[in-house]
Amino acid sequence: MREVVVRVKDLSVSYSRGQYAVRGVSFEVPRGDMLYILGPNGAGKSTILRALIGAVKPASGSIELFGTPIERFKEWWRIGYVPQNAMSQLSRTSVSVEEVLRASRIRGRAMDVNEVLRLVGFQDPGSVLKRPLFHLSGGQFQRVLLAISLINGPELLLLDEPTAYIDVTGVSDFLKLITRLNRELGTTIITVTHDVSALAAFRSSKV
Repeated sequence: MREVVVRVKDLSVSYSRGQYAVRGVSFEVPRGDMLYILGPNGAGKSTILRALIGAVKPASGSIELFGTPIERFKEWWRIGYVPQNAMSQLSRTSVSVEEVLRASRIRGRAMDVNEVLRLVGFQDPGSVLKRPLFHLSGGQFQRVLLAISLINGPELLLLDEPTAYIDVTGVSDFLKLITRLNRELGTTIITVTHDVSALAAFRSSKV
C-alpha cells in the first residue's frame, strides 16, 4: 500500500466571520498520484493549496503531509509550489533566469541549474540562463517557474493555474511536461485550474 502524501479531512477556511472560501473538503493523495482540482474562479481552489503550504490557517478540519500533522511539519523542502500570481510578480523584474534559480537553491539538496532547466524542457540551458525574466515568453516563463519549484528535488509539487498566460500550443506542451515529470520522477502532483480543456492531458489522474 502506497504512502499517503497528502491527507485532508473536513477542511474549512474562512477569511471573514461566516464567509468560507473552502468548506468541508476531504481528499487523499497517495505517493506518485496526480490530483487535478477543477473549478471556476473564486471557488476556493487556490485557498486549498495555500492551506497545504501553511500560508492560511484552517478554521476547522485537519491536514497531514507525509503522515505528519501540518502543525508539526518541518520538511518544507519536500514540497515545491508554483503560485498563481508568480508570473505577474516576477515578469517585470530584471533578474536573470540563473540568478533566480541560484537564489532558490538549498545547499546540499539542490540540483544543478543546467540540469533542472533541461528537466523542464530547455535543451540548451545556456540560451536562457542570462536572460532577464521579462524577456521570456509565457511558456518559457512557466517552465522557469517549474524549474524553481523542482530545483530542490521535491516529492510533492503544487501547481496553481500553471497554464495561465500560455497560448493553446504552449498549454498542451506544458501539461505534457508535467505528466512526464510525474511518470519519470514519481513526483506527486496537485494541480489547480479552471481550464476544462486541460483535463485531456490528465487522463490517468484523479479529478
